[in-house]
Amino acid sequence: MATFRVKDVYDGNCVFLTGGTGFLGKVMIEKMLWALDGIDKIYLLIRARKGSEPAERLRGLIHDPLFARLHSEKPDVFNKLVAVNGDMMLENFGFSEEDHQEIINKVSVVIHSAATVKFDDHIRTAVTMNLIGTKRIIALCHEIKALKVLVHVSTAYANCDRVETTEKIYKSPVPPEKLIDALSWMDDDTLTKITPKILGLRPNTYTLTKALAESTIEEEAKDIPVIVIRPSIVGAMWKGPLPGWTDNINGPTGIFAAVGGAVLTNMCGSSESKADIIPVDIVANMIIAAASYRASIQPNRIPVIHCSSGELNPLLWGHIVVFLDAFYRKYPMNKSIGVPSTYFHKTRAFFIMNYYLRHHIPAMAMDWYCRLRGRKSSPLIRYARMYEKAWKMTDTLHFFTTRGWNFHANGMPELYGKMTQEDQKNFNFDVRQVDWDSYLFDYVMGIKKFINKENVEDTRFAKNQLLWFRFRRQALASILYAIVIFYGGRKWKRSTRYMSWLMTVAISTLYAENSYRKRVPLKSLDDYLQTSNYSNYLQ
Repeated sequence: MATFRVKDVYDGNCVFLTGGTGFLGKVMIEKMLWALDGIDKIYLLIRARKGSEPAERLRGLIHDPLFARLHSEKPDVFNKLVAVNGDMMLENFGFSEEDHQEIINKVSVVIHSAATVKFDDHIRTAVTMNLIGTKRIIALCHEIKALKVLVHVSTAYANCDRVETTEKIYKSPVPPEKLIDALSWMDDDTLTKITPKILGLRPNTYTLTKALAESTIEEEAKDIPVIVIRPSIVGAMWKGPLPGWTDNINGPTGIFAAVGGAVLTNMCGSSESKADIIPVDIVANMIIAAASYRASIQPNRIPVIHCSSGELNPLLWGHIVVFLDAFYRKYPMNKSIGVPSTYFHKTRAFFIMNYYLRHHIPAMAMDWYCRLRGRKSSPLIRYARMYEKAWKMTDTLHFFTTRGWNFHANGMPELYGKMTQEDQKNFNFDVRQVDWDSYLFDYVMGIKKFINKENVEDTRFAKNQLLWFRFRRQALASILYAIVIFYGGRKWKRSTRYMSWLMTVAISTLYAENSYRKRVPLKSLDDYLQTSNYSNYLQ
C-alpha cells in the first residue's frame, strides 16, 4: 500500500538545489517543473563566471533541448526558477545577506547534488567542494526555519574499497576534521605527496571525499530530516522527455563516443564485471520521490538508498562491448577517424601495446614524414591529441572497468513499492523495467544527436566514410602482407607467393568485415525516431 505522495512535500513549498547546472541537476529541474505544479519556487545555487552572471547562466541553461516540452506546454513555469549567486567553495557560499535571509525563511526542501566529479582533482579542491561544501549545507539547514527534508546525493562508489556495500553509512576512513585542519597549514606539494596514503584502497579523491561527506552528515545532521541517495554510474536518459539525452562526455558517454570515433579501439576491463550504469532520469526521479518519503517517516538512523542497477537488473561490460560493435557497423558516426572496434583486455599490457602500435607510433611517423616534407605538423596531430584524452579517460576509469561491486539495493524497490500508482508512472525509477539493448541504442544515438550534433536521420555520409575507412584498412593490410610474403618467401615459386598473398588477403578481409560475436537486436531508425520526440511523452 502507498504510504506517501510525492507532491505532498513540494506543494506550496520552495526547494533549494545545489548542482542545478550539472547533468543530473538539469533533469531534476525539468522534472520538478513538469510534474509538480504545486511547487512554489526552486532556488538554484549558481556561481558567477567571468562575463556571465547567475541569472544569465540560468537563461542559457533552460535553452537546452531538455526543456523543449516546458517551453511548448508550460512556458510560464520558468518564473519559478530563482538564480542565487553563490559558490560551494566559499564560506557561507558567498551569499548576500538578502539571499541568505530569503533562503532560510522560505525554503523547506534542500537537495544537495553539487560536487566536483573530476576523479583526478587535487585533494584540496575535492575536500573543499565535497566535504567542506557538505558541512556548509548542513549548517544552512540548521538555520532554515521550516526545513522538511535534506536529500544528500552521494555515490555508490563512496565505499569502493569494499566489494560489498550495504545501505548504511560506514565509519570514516579518515577523521574529516583532521583532514580539513591539514588543509589550513599544508601546502599543495605536501598534500600531493601524502594523498596516496590518505586514499588507501580508494582510487581517487572523489570517492574518498564523498565517503567523508557521508560521515560528516552522520555526525552533524542527526537532528535534521536527512536521507542519502547513492547513484552508481549515471548515464543518459532512459524515458521522457528525450530518450538518450546527455550533455557531457563523462564516464560511459566518453567511452561510447571515443569508440564510435575510432579513437578508443581497446580498453582495460573485465567483460564479466557489472557496468552498473543507471539512467539519469531514474536518479532524478528517485531523488525527488525520496524527499517526500523522508518527510513522511521518523527513522532511527539516517536512511541510505542505493540507486544502482547491478543487483536488480545487471548489465555487463562484455555486453556493452558487443553492442557497440554491432551499433557502429550499422550506424557509424560522422566524426570518426577510422573503423570502430571494441575489445576489452584484462591486462594493461595489451592495451598499451595496442595504443603504441595502432595510434602513437603511426602518429609520430606521420609527423616525422611531414616535417621532412617541410610541413610544421602532421595531419595526425589532431588524432594524437584526441587519443591523449582517450588515454587519460581510460586510465581514470581503469579501476572501475576491471573490478566489480555488489551494491545491496533493497531500498530502491521498497521505496518504489510505497508510491501511488500515479507516482510510479510520473516518477518511475524502477530499474528492473529497463531494456538495456533499447536503452543503449537510445544512448548512443543521443551522443550522435546531442553531443556530436549529427542529423541522425541522414546516415549516408557516415556510411560512405566508413566504407572508405574499411577499404583503406584492407589496402594497407594487403600491402603489408605483400611485403612480408614476397620478401619472406623469396625462395618460393612466384605462383606460390601470389596464391599465399591472395589467400591471406581474402581470409583477413573475411575476418575483418564480418562480426563473429553474438547477435544483438538493434532497433530500427524509425523506431528510434518515433520515441525520441518529447511530444510522445506528454502526460
